[in-house]
Amino acid sequence: MPSHSYQTTMQTFSSERIPCLFFLGLTLTCAVLAQNMVPQEKCTHCCRGPAGMPGIPGTPGQNGRRGNDGEKGMKGDMGFPGIDGTKGEMGPSGPMGEPGDRGKRGRKGDCGPKGNPGEAGQKGDRGYTGYKGKKGDRGETPKTTAKIAFSAARSKKLGPVFQETTVTFDKILTNIGESFDEYSSHFVCRVNGTYFFTTSVVGQLKIDAFAWIMMNNKHMVPLHGDGRAGHGTGSNSLILHLTVDDHLWVQLIKDSALLNDYSTFSGYLLFED
Repeated sequence: MPSHSYQTTMQTFSSERIPCLFFLGLTLTCAVLAQNMVPQEKCTHCCRGPAGMPGIPGTPGQNGRRGNDGEKGMKGDMGFPGIDGTKGEMGPSGPMGEPGDRGKRGRKGDCGPKGNPGEAGQKGDRGYTGYKGKKGDRGETPKTTAKIAFSAARSKKLGPVFQETTVTFDKILTNIGESFDEYSSHFVCRVNGTYFFTTSVVGQLKIDAFAWIMMNNKHMVPLHGDGRAGHGTGSNSLILHLTVDDHLWVQLIKDSALLNDYSTFSGYLLFED
């Protein structure tokens, strides 16, 4: 085949579509087969022709099966630390949380040391003389001072008692203001003020006389007559501020005893409020 015909055919092959190439290849293949079918005796003097055109590429085959996983490789060396990144911008504040439970009260701290006294300030300048004030109203006439005084004694023996017992004074010596109650032997305050009280006790022969001056069921001051002295004696005094309905009396302690009118209870108002 001439060379120019071969070049023309290759240009046609490259420009035509696949179906045309397929039919062209099929035609060439049939021509080659026809030549091979000529009897042997007739081909002894013939010459071999040029090579035919390449056939059309076949369609791609299917993907092969996935191979087995390879063995795990050795652990690589540790890499170098990376460079620190730049600090990001501060984010917005989150919403306020709910208040927590109230904590327990802490222990009271110790008192600190007393500080040193400060320096005295400088004396200020003398002020101007003030204006004379107006004459005030005439004051009220002071009220009459109350008069309260009492003194009482016991005329007969008492005890020894088996429990705490109020000492009754049946011999009334003085009762100005009627504040001493002769039935209970209690002094009952009727005027607010400051009072003076005194009492004395005398025990029976070789028996202790132990007593208290009481105020509203509170023990105020004791009295003790020691029985080892024979007829032991004891006395005490006190000054109290009383308000209306306060009560005072003398109370004998268990196993104590009194002789007779040597035991007394007295008091009077010093000044009222």
